[in-house]
Amino acid sequence: MSFDDPFADLEQAEKEARQRKQQKRKAPGKRQVPQFDAALDQVRAVDVARAARKTTVQGKYWLRTLRLPPEYQELTRQIFQQEERAKSLADIERWLYTMGLLAYFQEGKRPVYNETVSRAIDLPDLSA
Repeated sequence: MSFDDPFADLEQAEKEARQRKQQKRKAPGKRQVPQFDAALDQVRAVDVARAARKTTVQGKYWLRTLRLPPEYQELTRQIFQQEERAKSLADIERWLYTMGLLAYFQEGKRPVYNETVSRAIDLPDLSA
């Protein structure tokens, strides 16, 4: 650029800008996906969960899933129907769980195990 012609280099600058713009454009359908290192591939799932402190707590309750025989469902519902002041079936289930903890810690009750190829707990017969 000179003082005599301030626009002398303008055409060259515009040409370079067009070339840069064309280089930035990508062909349609050929999107580049960023490649990331999979850092967790070398870590066990147990360690990831422990580090992330995955919680099983919702509000003030500890979330658990119990698999019980079908007849326990009917018995639990019967208790709920008999207890007029119970707010919900979940309250009755929490109460039953608490009673089991009390029986274990305060009354010294212990589960009876049936020795087989794998361990299975013998549940008491509630029909009697």
